[in-house]
Amino acid sequence: MRTALTETVAARLGRSHKRARGGRPWLQGVMVLVLVPLLSVMARIRVHGREHVPSEGGFILAPNHPSVLDAFFAALPLLPRRMYFMGMAELWQRPLPAWLMSRVGGFPIVRGTWDRDAFETAEAVIGRGRVLVLFPEGGVSPADGYKPAKPGIGHIAHRTGASIVPVHLSGPRRLYRWWSWPRITVTVGAPIAVARDEEPSRERSLATAEQALAAIKALDPEGDAR
Repeated sequence: MRTALTETVAARLGRSHKRARGGRPWLQGVMVLVLVPLLSVMARIRVHGREHVPSEGGFILAPNHPSVLDAFFAALPLLPRRMYFMGMAELWQRPLPAWLMSRVGGFPIVRGTWDRDAFETAEAVIGRGRVLVLFPEGGVSPADGYKPAKPGIGHIAHRTGASIVPVHLSGPRRLYRWWSWPRITVTVGAPIAVARDEEPSRERSLATAEQALAAIKALDPEGDAR
């Protein structure tokens, strides 16, 4: 897939990686100031378990992925800290979405490949003491449950030795019907310690990813992935 990228788009991806590795997502703060009051009117939002969020240092925040709005809700327990997250490289095809994504903390990952640039950026973000949001499922989950865990989050956690903080999001998908004034609950669990490993095997990375997903599911006794 990377070979299909034009030189212009490839350069755009490179600039985004450079910004994530050394810049600050200044636009994220502006969006939070705008969206939090708006969504507080559109939905009943509750956050539980803030005490489990480390106040400093780099770590991985690992939510389930019931909707396209999840990165925003995952950020709520972190405030006032900022986060970084991966987004599919297709979002960088056009200049305006690329500009926005890069300034709200996003950086691209080319799907269908082992994107070394994306993994190196993820490690750099954590190495700078920042928060990296990674979804163990790798994509939006089905309405009736979860996707299987992908090894990527385990690979990054072992490579950096970063702890994984599980987060369960309940209700974001209901915001698609905003007129129903849905209840959205964000529940943060205790951090999972991960041993540093410069070259983790795929099996070890996958086992850690599955552990993170199991911890997410355990935060909701009703098994509601929606």
